[in-house]
Amino acid sequence: MTDVLTSRELLLTILEFQPGVCHQLKPFLDEYNQVAISLLSSTRHAELLFAHNIALPQVTMLRLHSEIRQAKAVIALRQSRLLLQAFDLHGATFYDRLRRCRPEMLDQSFLYIAVDTGILGIVDYYHRRLPQCFTSSLMDIAASHGDLRVLKYLHLHRTEGCTTKAMDYAAAHRHLYTLKWLHTNRSEGCTVDAMNHAAQHGFLPIVQWLHANRKEGCTTFAMDEAARAGHLQVVQWLHENRTEGCTTAAMNGAAQSGHLHIVEWLHANRMEGSTTDAMDRACEAGHLAVVRFLGDVRLAEWSPYAMAAAIRNGHLAVVKYLHEVKGEPLRGQSLCNSYEMKEYIRLHALAVPPQRSMATA
Repeated sequence: MTDVLTSRELLLTILEFQPGVCHQLKPFLDEYNQVAISLLSSTRHAELLFAHNIALPQVTMLRLHSEIRQAKAVIALRQSRLLLQAFDLHGATFYDRLRRCRPEMLDQSFLYIAVDTGILGIVDYYHRRLPQCFTSSLMDIAASHGDLRVLKYLHLHRTEGCTTKAMDYAAAHRHLYTLKWLHTNRSEGCTVDAMNHAAQHGFLPIVQWLHANRKEGCTTFAMDEAARAGHLQVVQWLHENRTEGCTTAAMNGAAQSGHLHIVEWLHANRMEGSTTDAMDRACEAGHLAVVRFLGDVRLAEWSPYAMAAAIRNGHLAVVKYLHEVKGEPLRGQSLCNSYEMKEYIRLHALAVPPQRSMATA
């Protein structure tokens, strides 16, 4: 009868169904839980207001909701960092104990974090202990970081593969070696997003490699966004080597971003032209040189928004050009916060401006 009290097998069976954590995990879990306690204490008041449906102005409710979301995001980030550090310090044995006591902590989302941070040891642990957590998105994530170690591991040990996003992401993030490896070792290929986003970010060698080695090509998005970002070499190369061309968004975007050299090149070499957005957005951003080129050389049109936006943002030189050179009436005075602008408007609002000079681009 007393054998029951000393049976090791019986004790282990009972413990399997008993909640709690082993003593080796307690210091870690105390620190892990303290992260949430310390950060959520600052949002406790907001949570009580939400829990009891206290009537508050909508703006206040949105602000409180944002504070709670930010606090929870920081908690998740710091707790994930503790879990990552725990693997470096204690290895797979620690994770085995954690999986028995708190299995929810080692879920699929944590595997995504491990791949995102490039910790191959944790990826290998999941492969051996939790293989059901793997998806094709993991190779896509590794490719976006140019992490060939994780990519090669997943390629060799897993069967989920990747998607076309892997090459698209590698191209968008300037990982040419990763792009070449995927091209050689995987069959998923890419989409037009690969060249589009490589051009958008000014990665000319990747654009050239995709042009030479892939058939997907690009769309007008490539030149439009390269122009917006000021990548003249990419714009020129696309113009000379591709047939997709661009749209009016190219000059509009370049003008908005203040890239005069791009605007001048497009004006001289392309026929798409621009819309009123080019002048409007250049005025809004205060790019006087671009505004002058559009107004004097291209004879571009604009809308009343141009003057109102220039006044609102305090771009006095642009306002003077529109009013004194182009004859645009002063609008949007109530939006002005600049003393110099207010004085200029006060002195010129009643004056008769020159006749508005405006022609179709």
